[in-house]
Amino acid sequence: MVVPKALGQCAFGICLVCSLFPAWLVAVVAKLISFCLPGDRRAAFERILGRLLIVLVVLCWRLLFLLCAWVRIDVFQQEGDGPFLGEPGKPAVLVMNHTSFLDAVLAPSLAPLCRSPDVRVLVANYVFDIPLLSSVMRGIGLPEVPFKGSAGDFGNMAVEKELMDVRLQAFCDHVKSGGVGAWFPEGLRNRGNPEVLQEFRAGAFAVPAQADVEIWCCAAVGCNVSWPLKALMGGCPARIGLKVFRLTDSSHAWLASQNLNSADERTKAVRLAGLAKDAMQEAIHELVAKGFSAKGVKQN
Repeated sequence: MVVPKALGQCAFGICLVCSLFPAWLVAVVAKLISFCLPGDRRAAFERILGRLLIVLVVLCWRLLFLLCAWVRIDVFQQEGDGPFLGEPGKPAVLVMNHTSFLDAVLAPSLAPLCRSPDVRVLVANYVFDIPLLSSVMRGIGLPEVPFKGSAGDFGNMAVEKELMDVRLQAFCDHVKSGGVGAWFPEGLRNRGNPEVLQEFRAGAFAVPAQADVEIWCCAAVGCNVSWPLKALMGGCPARIGLKVFRLTDSSHAWLASQNLNSADERTKAVRLAGLAKDAMQEAIHELVAKGFSAKGVKQN
Protein backbone atom coordinates (compact mmCIF):
# COMPACT_ATOMS: atom_id res chain seq x y z
CA MET A 1 0.00 0.00 0.00
CA VAL A 2 1.50 3.35 -1.10
CA VAL A 3 0.69 6.12 1.41
CA PRO A 4 2.36 9.57 1.57
CA LYS A 5 4.55 9.94 4.66
CA ALA A 6 2.65 12.90 6.18
CA LEU A 7 -0.72 11.26 5.60
CA GLY A 8 0.52 8.01 7.11
CA GLN A 9 1.74 9.78 10.25
CA CYS A 10 -1.50 11.74 10.61
CA ALA A 11 -3.69 8.66 10.23
CA PHE A 12 -1.46 6.59 12.52
CA GLY A 13 -1.54 9.30 15.19
CA ILE A 14 -5.34 9.46 15.13
CA CYS A 15 -5.60 5.67 15.29
CA LEU A 16 -3.06 5.49 18.13
CA VAL A 17 -4.97 7.98 20.27
CA CYS A 18 -8.25 6.18 19.52
CA SER A 19 -6.65 2.84 20.44
CA LEU A 20 -5.71 4.19 23.87
CA PHE A 21 -9.05 5.78 24.65
CA PRO A 22 -11.00 2.60 25.65
CA ALA A 23 -8.29 1.52 28.12
CA TRP A 24 -7.92 5.10 29.41
CA LEU A 25 -11.67 5.35 30.04
CA VAL A 26 -11.72 2.02 31.89
CA ALA A 27 -8.67 3.08 33.94
CA VAL A 28 -10.23 6.42 34.96
CA VAL A 29 -13.59 4.91 35.92
CA ALA A 30 -11.90 2.03 37.77
CA LYS A 31 -9.76 4.48 39.74
CA LEU A 32 -12.88 6.24 40.97
CA ILE A 33 -14.42 2.90 41.95
CA SER A 34 -11.27 1.79 43.78
CA PHE A 35 -11.47 4.84 46.08
CA CYS A 36 -14.77 3.47 47.40
CA LEU A 37 -13.33 0.05 48.29
CA PRO A 38 -11.65 -1.02 51.54
CA GLY A 39 -7.90 -1.71 51.41
CA ASP A 40 -7.96 -5.50 50.94
CA ARG A 41 -10.67 -5.41 48.28
CA ARG A 42 -8.98 -2.48 46.56
CA ALA A 43 -5.75 -4.45 46.08
CA ALA A 44 -7.61 -7.41 44.56
CA PHE A 45 -9.64 -5.06 42.35
CA GLU A 46 -6.48 -3.35 41.08
CA ARG A 47 -4.89 -6.71 40.21
CA ILE A 48 -7.93 -7.69 38.15
CA LEU A 49 -7.99 -4.24 36.55
CA GLY A 50 -4.34 -4.52 35.50
CA ARG A 51 -4.96 -7.84 33.77
CA LEU A 52 -8.06 -6.51 32.02
CA LEU A 53 -6.35 -3.33 30.84
CA ILE A 54 -3.38 -5.04 29.26
CA VAL A 55 -5.65 -7.42 27.30
CA LEU A 56 -7.65 -4.42 26.12
CA VAL A 57 -4.46 -2.62 25.04
CA VAL A 58 -3.21 -5.70 23.16
CA LEU A 59 -6.50 -6.00 21.26
CA CYS A 60 -6.63 -2.28 20.43
CA TRP A 61 -3.02 -2.18 19.25
CA ARG A 62 -3.57 -5.23 17.07
CA LEU A 63 -6.45 -3.35 15.48
CA LEU A 64 -4.18 -0.31 15.11
CA PHE A 65 -1.67 -2.22 12.98
CA LEU A 66 -4.47 -3.92 11.04
CA LEU A 67 -5.89 -0.52 10.07
CA CYS A 68 -2.47 1.03 9.36
CA ALA A 69 -1.58 -1.51 6.70
CA TRP A 70 1.10 0.74 5.18
CA VAL A 71 3.22 -0.23 8.20
CA ARG A 72 3.91 -3.78 7.05
CA ILE A 73 5.00 -6.23 9.74
CA ASP A 74 6.47 -9.68 9.06
CA VAL A 75 6.99 -11.94 12.07
CA PHE A 76 9.29 -14.94 12.03
CA GLN A 77 9.32 -17.47 14.87
CA GLN A 78 11.93 -20.12 15.32
CA GLU A 79 10.59 -23.64 14.77
CA GLY A 80 10.26 -25.87 17.80
CA ASP A 81 10.07 -23.05 20.34
CA GLY A 82 6.45 -23.67 21.26
CA PRO A 83 3.93 -20.91 21.98
CA PHE A 84 5.36 -17.40 22.20
CA LEU A 85 6.15 -16.49 25.84
CA GLY A 86 5.52 -20.07 26.91
CA GLU A 87 2.59 -21.69 28.63
CA PRO A 88 0.37 -19.63 30.98
CA GLY A 89 1.59 -19.76 34.55
CA LYS A 90 5.22 -20.48 33.67
CA PRO A 91 7.75 -17.78 34.59
CA ALA A 92 9.26 -16.09 31.55
CA VAL A 93 11.08 -12.94 30.50
CA LEU A 94 11.16 -11.12 27.17
CA VAL A 95 13.96 -8.84 25.99
CA MET A 96 13.72 -6.54 22.95
CA ASN A 97 16.03 -4.19 21.07
CA HIS A 98 15.08 -0.52 21.17
CA THR A 99 15.32 1.82 18.17
CA SER A 100 11.98 3.65 18.31
CA PHE A 101 8.91 4.45 20.40
CA LEU A 102 7.13 2.08 18.03
CA ASP A 103 8.89 -0.85 19.73
CA ALA A 104 6.82 -0.26 22.87
CA VAL A 105 3.57 -0.32 20.86
CA LEU A 106 4.45 -3.24 18.62
CA ALA A 107 5.84 -5.70 21.16
CA PRO A 108 2.72 -5.97 23.41
CA SER A 109 0.50 -6.53 20.36
CA LEU A 110 2.39 -9.77 19.68
CA ALA A 111 1.54 -11.34 23.04
CA PRO A 112 -0.94 -14.24 22.87
CA LEU A 113 -4.21 -13.28 24.56
CA CYS A 114 -3.88 -16.19 27.00
CA ARG A 115 -0.50 -14.82 28.10
CA SER A 116 -0.97 -11.06 27.81
CA PRO A 117 -2.55 -10.57 31.28
CA ASP A 118 0.72 -11.88 32.77
CA VAL A 119 2.97 -9.36 30.99
CA ARG A 120 4.56 -6.46 32.85
CA VAL A 121 7.08 -4.15 31.17
CA LEU A 122 9.78 -2.01 32.78
CA VAL A 123 9.09 1.54 31.56
CA ALA A 124 11.24 4.67 31.84
CA ASN A 125 9.76 7.13 34.34
CA TYR A 126 9.51 10.00 31.85
CA VAL A 127 7.14 7.95 29.67
CA PHE A 128 4.59 8.31 32.49
CA ASP A 129 4.33 12.01 31.57
CA ILE A 130 2.55 11.18 28.30
CA PRO A 131 -1.20 11.99 28.49
CA LEU A 132 -3.65 9.05 28.16
CA LEU A 133 -0.82 6.51 28.14
CA SER A 134 0.27 7.35 31.68
CA SER A 135 -3.16 6.58 33.16
CA VAL A 136 -3.27 3.26 31.31
CA MET A 137 0.23 2.25 32.40
CA ARG A 138 -0.48 3.10 36.03
CA GLY A 139 -3.77 1.20 35.83
CA ILE A 140 -1.93 -1.87 34.55
CA GLY A 141 0.67 -1.47 37.28
CA LEU A 142 3.75 -1.19 35.06
CA PRO A 143 6.92 -0.56 37.08
CA GLU A 144 8.78 2.72 36.50
CA VAL A 145 12.53 2.77 35.94
CA PRO A 146 13.64 5.80 38.01
CA PHE A 147 16.17 7.40 35.66
CA LYS A 148 17.85 10.45 37.17
CA GLY A 149 17.98 12.23 33.80
CA SER A 150 15.13 13.60 31.71
CA ALA A 151 13.76 12.27 28.42
CA GLY A 152 16.19 14.47 26.48
CA ASP A 153 19.26 13.56 28.56
CA PHE A 154 20.42 10.79 26.26
CA GLY A 155 23.79 10.24 27.91
CA ASN A 156 22.48 9.80 31.46
CA MET A 157 21.67 6.17 32.20
CA ALA A 158 21.97 6.57 35.97
CA VAL A 159 19.02 5.48 38.12
CA GLU A 160 17.94 6.03 41.72
CA LYS A 161 19.57 2.82 42.96
CA GLU A 162 17.61 2.15 46.16
CA LEU A 163 14.26 2.79 44.49
CA MET A 164 15.29 0.73 41.46
CA ASP A 165 16.25 -2.20 43.70
CA VAL A 166 12.80 -2.15 45.32
CA ARG A 167 10.98 -2.03 41.98
CA LEU A 168 13.22 -4.66 40.43
CA GLN A 169 12.50 -7.04 43.31
CA ALA A 170 8.74 -6.53 42.89
CA PHE A 171 9.22 -7.14 39.16
CA CYS A 172 11.12 -10.34 39.94
CA ASP A 173 8.41 -11.49 42.38
CA HIS A 174 5.82 -11.03 39.62
CA VAL A 175 7.85 -13.24 37.28
CA LYS A 176 8.41 -15.88 39.97
CA SER A 177 4.64 -16.10 40.48
CA GLY A 178 4.19 -17.18 36.85
CA GLY A 179 4.25 -13.82 35.12
CA VAL A 180 6.17 -12.45 32.16
CA GLY A 181 8.69 -9.65 32.68
CA ALA A 182 9.71 -7.62 29.63
CA TRP A 183 12.26 -4.86 29.11
CA PHE A 184 14.64 -3.17 26.69
CA PRO A 185 18.14 -4.09 27.93
CA GLU A 186 19.76 -1.29 25.90
CA GLY A 187 18.00 1.08 28.28
CA LEU A 188 17.42 3.99 25.91
CA ARG A 189 16.64 4.11 22.21
CA ASN A 190 19.59 3.33 19.96
CA ARG A 191 20.91 6.62 18.56
CA GLY A 192 23.79 5.01 16.66
CA ASN A 193 23.64 2.38 13.93
CA PRO A 194 20.17 0.85 14.47
CA GLU A 195 21.35 -2.47 13.02
CA VAL A 196 24.08 -2.80 15.67
CA LEU A 197 22.95 -3.35 19.26
CA GLN A 198 24.09 -1.07 22.06
CA GLU A 199 25.55 -2.56 25.21
CA PHE A 200 23.00 -4.60 27.18
CA ARG A 201 22.62 -3.35 30.75
CA ALA A 202 22.81 -6.30 33.13
CA GLY A 203 20.54 -4.90 35.88
CA ALA A 204 17.23 -6.55 34.98
CA PHE A 205 18.98 -9.80 34.09
CA ALA A 206 19.09 -10.31 37.85
CA VAL A 207 15.54 -11.64 37.33
CA PRO A 208 16.54 -14.74 35.27
CA ALA A 209 19.58 -15.07 37.55
CA GLN A 210 17.33 -15.31 40.62
CA ALA A 211 14.35 -17.16 39.12
CA ASP A 212 14.43 -20.14 36.77
CA VAL A 213 12.63 -18.78 33.72
CA GLU A 214 12.22 -19.15 29.99
CA ILE A 215 14.09 -16.36 28.20
CA TRP A 216 12.45 -15.03 25.02
CA CYS A 217 13.91 -12.51 22.60
CA CYS A 218 12.28 -10.21 20.05
CA ALA A 219 14.64 -8.69 17.49
CA ALA A 220 13.15 -5.96 15.29
CA VAL A 221 14.46 -4.20 12.19
CA GLY A 222 12.67 -1.21 10.67
CA CYS A 223 10.70 0.27 13.58
CA ASN A 224 12.78 3.44 13.44
CA VAL A 225 11.90 3.83 9.74
CA SER A 226 8.21 4.01 10.64
CA TRP A 227 8.76 6.14 13.76
CA PRO A 228 12.08 8.01 13.46
CA LEU A 229 13.94 9.07 16.58
CA LYS A 230 13.21 12.78 16.22
CA ALA A 231 9.63 12.43 14.98
CA LEU A 232 6.77 13.35 17.32
CA MET A 233 4.58 10.68 15.74
CA GLY A 234 5.14 7.43 13.89
CA GLY A 235 3.26 5.86 11.02
CA CYS A 236 5.62 6.46 8.12
CA PRO A 237 5.31 3.68 5.52
CA ALA A 238 7.77 0.94 6.40
CA ARG A 239 8.49 -2.76 6.19
CA ILE A 240 9.32 -4.12 9.63
CA GLY A 241 10.83 -7.52 10.31
CA LEU A 242 10.56 -9.25 13.68
CA LYS A 243 12.18 -12.46 14.82
CA VAL A 244 10.91 -13.95 18.07
CA PHE A 245 12.67 -16.93 19.59
CA ARG A 246 13.24 -18.73 22.87
CA LEU A 247 16.82 -18.26 23.98
CA THR A 248 16.58 -20.95 26.64
CA ASP A 249 13.77 -22.85 28.35
CA SER A 250 15.62 -22.67 31.67
CA SER A 251 17.89 -19.82 32.71
CA HIS A 252 19.24 -21.85 35.63
CA ALA A 253 20.01 -24.84 33.42
CA TRP A 254 22.00 -22.59 31.08
CA LEU A 255 23.91 -21.07 34.00
CA ALA A 256 24.67 -24.58 35.27
CA SER A 257 25.97 -25.57 31.82
CA GLN A 258 28.43 -22.67 32.08
CA ASN A 259 29.56 -23.73 35.60
CA LEU A 260 28.09 -20.55 37.07
CA ASN A 261 25.98 -22.06 39.87
CA SER A 262 28.33 -20.72 42.54
CA ALA A 263 28.88 -17.34 40.88
CA ASP A 264 27.44 -14.18 42.39
CA GLU A 265 24.21 -12.71 41.03
CA ARG A 266 25.96 -9.88 39.18
CA THR A 267 28.22 -12.28 37.29
CA LYS A 268 25.23 -14.41 36.30
CA ALA A 269 23.32 -11.35 35.12
CA VAL A 270 26.25 -10.11 33.02
CA ARG A 271 26.68 -13.50 31.35
CA LEU A 272 22.94 -13.78 30.59
CA ALA A 273 22.97 -10.25 29.14
CA GLY A 274 25.88 -11.20 26.89
CA LEU A 275 24.13 -14.37 25.75
CA ALA A 276 20.98 -12.46 24.86
CA LYS A 277 22.86 -9.70 23.06
CA ASP A 278 24.84 -12.12 20.88
CA ALA A 279 21.72 -14.09 19.92
CA MET A 280 19.71 -10.96 19.14
CA GLN A 281 22.51 -9.43 17.07
CA GLU A 282 22.59 -12.61 15.00
CA ALA A 283 18.79 -12.40 14.56
CA ILE A 284 19.11 -8.79 13.37
CA HIS A 285 21.72 -9.87 10.81
CA GLU A 286 19.30 -12.56 9.60
CA LEU A 287 16.51 -10.02 9.17
CA VAL A 288 18.80 -7.66 7.26
CA ALA A 289 19.80 -10.56 5.01
CA LYS A 290 16.09 -11.13 4.30
CA GLY A 291 15.82 -7.56 2.98
CA PHE A 292 14.68 -5.63 6.04
CA SER A 293 16.51 -2.42 6.84
CA ALA A 294 16.65 0.08 9.70
CA LYS A 295 18.11 2.63 7.28
CA GLY A 296 15.20 2.62 4.80
CA VAL A 297 12.83 0.12 3.21
CA LYS A 298 14.46 -2.33 0.84
CA GLN A 299 12.35 -3.71 -1.94
CA ASN A 300 12.65 -7.36 -2.88
